[in-house]
Amino acid sequence: MSLYEEISVLNRVAIGDIIRRTARRVPDKTAIIDGDFRITYRQFDQLTNQFANYLKSLGLEKGDAVATIAINSAAHLIAIFGTQKAGLIWVPINPGLTIDEQLYILEEVDAQLIVADLPIVKPHLERLSDYPILYTANFGQNEIPTVLDTIQNQPPTELEVDIKDRDVAQIMFTSGTTGKPKGVMISHLSVYMASLSNIIETRYFDDNVATILMPMFHCAQHTFIVSLFNIGSTGVIFQKFDPIHFMETVEKEKISFVFLLPMMYRAFIHHPEREKYDLSSIKTCVYAMAPMDRPTLEKGIELGFDFMLGSGQTEIYPGTVFFKPEDQLRKVGSYWGNTAIVNDTAIMDDDGNLLPQGEVGEIVHRGPNVMIGYLNNEEETREARKYDWHHTGDLGYIDEDGLLVFVDRKKDIIKTGGENVASVRIESILLAHEKIANVGVVGLPHERWSEAVTAFVQLKPGFEAEEEEILEYCKANMNKFEVPKKIVILEALPLTTTGKVKKHVLREQFKNLYDETTTSSN
Repeated sequence: MSLYEEISVLNRVAIGDIIRRTARRVPDKTAIIDGDFRITYRQFDQLTNQFANYLKSLGLEKGDAVATIAINSAAHLIAIFGTQKAGLIWVPINPGLTIDEQLYILEEVDAQLIVADLPIVKPHLERLSDYPILYTANFGQNEIPTVLDTIQNQPPTELEVDIKDRDVAQIMFTSGTTGKPKGVMISHLSVYMASLSNIIETRYFDDNVATILMPMFHCAQHTFIVSLFNIGSTGVIFQKFDPIHFMETVEKEKISFVFLLPMMYRAFIHHPEREKYDLSSIKTCVYAMAPMDRPTLEKGIELGFDFMLGSGQTEIYPGTVFFKPEDQLRKVGSYWGNTAIVNDTAIMDDDGNLLPQGEVGEIVHRGPNVMIGYLNNEEETREARKYDWHHTGDLGYIDEDGLLVFVDRKKDIIKTGGENVASVRIESILLAHEKIANVGVVGLPHERWSEAVTAFVQLKPGFEAEEEEILEYCKANMNKFEVPKKIVILEALPLTTTGKVKKHVLREQFKNLYDETTTSSN
């Protein structure tokens, strides 16, 4: 290898370096607030170094996998960044997965250590007995090994590790709704570049106090965590969302940067006790996963919030596209907005041809934030990068102003009576109804229509509505072929941990809904 080909600590791009550099700039600034527990950047740098040295003391080597099965906490963050400082691979596992799904992931990555919350793994300790476990906290059982207790005697100095920018930094597993979960291999470069892009695109400032409320095992929250550490902001950890606790914490900590799901914004913006709290510190409000209804947007903007939609996926580290504050009310529809500065976005047909403005096709991307590939799955990797573009599985088009408009997931387009109906459009219209809290729209088997547009609705607390009332609203606001054949009102919709409606669950649970209702009137 020539001198010019050699990459080392001299010019590397590595996630762990972010903590050292920020600690050098603002050593005494608070990095993390976790309840009454506060950590400065100097302390965070030392603790992550100690965790890295602990991993080395176990005999773990560069490229080994450390899995976490935990909710949001400071100890979880120490484990994540300590793992990456050691040149090891972080594998976040959703605590909501079944033990069989968790074991599948652990076996796929050949995990050498699990960092876990005891209450989550306790029912399955016998089945996890092949793996050493380090706990985030003692949870009232002082004899168990915890992160902070275990690393306290480790040196706080940084390990010397030869990390390349395209080394695997983390493996995140997709939801696996159509088969086994796929492990997405993500490089240090991808995360680093995405984090810098996020800072620029969201107009992020170092004096921000930001929420860490969405699950940090998910790419959407993780990418903003890296961004806030990169610029030197303060992150406030939440373990769950409660509107009152959220507003109390905003007031107490003067939170300025918020990342929530649309349903969470609706819950606190329209809360009857909102005016009791000083929320004036809030400036930037990023949302994701679902469209925001216009009444909530308008009220939030009235309160002084700058809303921004961030979109992306694990395979091309987010954010990939941003729908900016100035366009939120100017543009109507399922807008994803402008491509982030670090990647290219185009629309492609099934034959690999890039389509002109206004034509619908698959959304494809290029850039340094694209994944290395799927773990142990070359076939799926080749399919995802056909024609030298990353294929998202999303349909969309570029509008006259160059903004990306999302149409639907390829698999969620409903083909009904010869028409293609975008489920996301129907959902956005229904979410604007004053009585509706959440909605999922799917196509269900139907003798006449092939697929019948069907809306599953969850009402806001304290509201009542009949199917006919909502159908009349649909008829007044949708094209005739878009109007759902049925409105099914449920007490709760099946959701992922990030708040997405599990449409595959609805399709399976209600697949026979129209078996006895296929008369001509339907």
